Amino acid sequence: MRSRRSISVLLPGLILLILAGLAHSAGAETIALDRIAHIHDIAIDHSDPSRLYLATHSGMFLSAPDGTATRVGAVTHDLMSFVPDPGNSDRFYASGHPESGGNLGILMSDDRGASWQRLSGGASGPVDFHAMAVSGADPGRLYGMYGGLQVSSDGGRTWRKAGPLPERTFSLAASARDADTVYAAAIGGLHVSSDRGRSWRPAFPQPRPATLVHVTAKGQIFAFIYGVGLVVGEEPGTGWEVRSRDFGDRYPLKLAVAPTDPDRIHVVADTGALVTSKDGGRSWVSYLGHDRETPELVAAAGRTYEEYCQACHGKKGVGERPEDMHGQDQYGFVAPPLDNSSHGWHHSDTQLAGTILNGSPRNPRMLPFKDIMPEEQARNVVAYIKSLWNFRSLACQGARHMRCMH
Repeated sequence: MRSRRSISVLLPGLILLILAGLAHSAGAETIALDRIAHIHDIAIDHSDPSRLYLATHSGMFLSAPDGTATRVGAVTHDLMSFVPDPGNSDRFYASGHPESGGNLGILMSDDRGASWQRLSGGASGPVDFHAMAVSGADPGRLYGMYGGLQVSSDGGRTWRKAGPLPERTFSLAASARDADTVYAAAIGGLHVSSDRGRSWRPAFPQPRPATLVHVTAKGQIFAFIYGVGLVVGEEPGTGWEVRSRDFGDRYPLKLAVAPTDPDRIHVVADTGALVTSKDGGRSWVSYLGHDRETPELVAAAGRTYEEYCQACHGKKGVGERPEDMHGQDQYGFVAPPLDNSSHGWHHSDTQLAGTILNGSPRNPRMLPFKDIMPEEQARNVVAYIKSLWNFRSLACQGARHMRCMH
């Protein structure tokens, strides 16, 4: 038995632990979005389509276009897969690894990730599904990837092995029209099964690696085919259209489509960056600030660029000497390109806006504009500059650029 004195010594520390726990539960953790290195899955926030639920290496976060991410709930597990229930916007399913090691089995939340319960260990589990899908035709039908394809017909409570998956499958998507139909994006191409995974056939005519597949509530199939681009078709795999090709050596891994605006698409790039399209995947903008950057804002910022920046940085950011971007002036530098051809995308929005406002300590010719334009206008000029970038530059911006230096 402990003495009263020893208890009195321990009590202040115990109180601090209790208070720390209360503080953690009272105030949600908010971090910079670019601090999240591994985003394993995403889903649209139905209450605000500009925000995304992120399943990460350390739990679930809710992102905002201002560049922040706020922790959802207290779970800090490695959520390797995550999928919302198409019939219930409050219900999520997830799987992965606990902090202590091992496998989580299948988790379910009925309060948008605030709390979780373990539904099942899965077949021959506990499993750690690295991909999951819920049928839009029957929300009780779930599919998971662990030692092949597993299937549940009772909302994830019991599971059975359905059969092997195509070699090196990366992504699963369930049909919106037929509960027995499931799609797999794999190294050998995009595949479809109409018998719950017992057999597979090609769903896209070219057998090139497919990194993602996603099916909308209306039966549109989105897939990324390496060497082809982002393609869109209709279930069960007809009428394919290439929406965009200019991805460079980068590629999207996860995709979510806003339910109220099918042209608003968000993807996770292989670098971990979030990239957004406002026109169904035909062109791309940074997720950061996408909610405020209208065509009118970018056009006005383009006129500001023409007035103050174009004389040195060139029309549409081609640089002072596009034929020799490594040329030098009396200070050892020339005004660099701001488009894809140089390294403007090495810097964050804040760094770019800061250079506009405060000038460059490296080159006296880059004058500060803080007495000419307010910070908001400088950030708008950054939005214009980024409108000149392709998917690769957007995916590699800022802290992530070292992943693209090859």
